[in-house]
Amino acid sequence: MCNRYSYLEAHNMIRNITGTGSGNGAYISIHDGFKGISSWAGFMPGSDRVTLDTHPYFAFNGNPNTQPIDTGTGSGAGGVWPGMACSAWAAGMNASQSNFGVTLAGEFSAGYNDCGLFVKGVGVKAEFGGNCTVWQDSSTWDASIKAGVMAFTLASMDALQNWYFWTWKVRLLIAAVHFTRE
Repeated sequence: MCNRYSYLEAHNMIRNITGTGSGNGAYISIHDGFKGISSWAGFMPGSDRVTLDTHPYFAFNGNPNTQPIDTGTGSGAGGVWPGMACSAWAAGMNASQSNFGVTLAGEFSAGYNDCGLFVKGVGVKAEFGGNCTVWQDSSTWDASIKAGVMAFTLASMDALQNWYFWTWKVRLLIAAVHFTRE
């Protein structure tokens, strides 16, 4: 982990400029450095308005994530994914709220696999163990897929409590440049 003293130094520098206490400057957000939020328990006790930011994803965990999400539109919508969101994230977020302070998912999405168009970069193959075709065009999704994605997303929001939802949209831009000789 980075030198924790530099975090304290940055905190003190910012608070010396803005002041301390409610209404004196913005929150300072630090990322968990992909070390996990539990490793930050007790970090900088007594600091003023500091939040911990984490980016929880199943899509980038290196697993094939082939369990189906299109399991109907009723109470079982989403298959294992809503339960996995709750079991993977809720307890850790609750503990971090107690052991660190304000903790938020500064980025999460409805993706449980890495099949989104260019999600991992142009020319990078998805690690998803199934067929990615259906995930390339949401206009082809049936009611079961939509219900599954919604159930997973709502469970994620509930488990994470404080969050920013990451949306992904890819646009290809083609520019034509015309040169005129003078």
